[in-house]
Amino acid sequence: MPVSAWEIPAAWLLNLALLTARMTALTVFSPLPGAAAAPPQTRVALALLLAALLAPSARFGLGPAELAAPAAVWLVGRAALAELVLGAGLGLALRLLLEAFSLAAQTLGFQAGYSYVNMVDPTTQVDASILNVALALLANLLFFAFDLHLHLIRILAESLTAHPLGTFATQPGDANAFIVLGAMMFDSAVRLALPVVALLLLVDLTLGLLNQAQPRMQLLTLAFPMKIVAGVAALYPVLPQSPRVFYQLAERSFELLTALLGR
Repeated sequence: MPVSAWEIPAAWLLNLALLTARMTALTVFSPLPGAAAAPPQTRVALALLLAALLAPSARFGLGPAELAAPAAVWLVGRAALAELVLGAGLGLALRLLLEAFSLAAQTLGFQAGYSYVNMVDPTTQVDASILNVALALLANLLFFAFDLHLHLIRILAESLTAHPLGTFATQPGDANAFIVLGAMMFDSAVRLALPVVALLLLVDLTLGLLNQAQPRMQLLTLAFPMKIVAGVAALYPVLPQSPRVFYQLAERSFELLTALLGR
């Protein structure tokens, strides 16, 4: 069947819609600061902006010939699902990168007693400990301070070259990549939290020995403020190391994403 002239702009608009679907899934699943409180129109506008910026480097996988085929509806549905999966995967990888600090903060807050003071996390819009909110905001600031948002846009542009719109297909090894990302997240969280947790364990042992030596002492009333002070003292030398830990995690994460999307 001959391809008419009106199908050419229709194919272009369809591929632009597929690109917007990839960007929309990315913005929905990525933990952008304040994104949970933002109206849906803001996320759609951000997705359209990213799609407009990356459209010149996009390779269209569906042309007029594919749209004229009898199975055009199935091809379009499969292409849209593939773009949503790819965008969601990139957003999930970004979330795993930033959740390392949140995991470390949850561990420290539970051990040091900071979990008693809660506030609304601007990223997730849920109640979280004050230390969790502080470290989550620190991770977001480091993300922009290291220009990782520019690296993310570069990876998105490279993914459009490696995987033209509508042609992405999952592979058996893709799940292993996210398992590795999760392992790196836990490793970074442990590296941040372990020194403070070790000091708090020594405080608990000291309080236990004091309780054995002086059973009449009201150690329960002393333990809470002592652990809070010890946690603050331990965070003082640990926090300056957090940018280095975050950058190492981000570097390995982006290398893994580049290898995954460049296959």
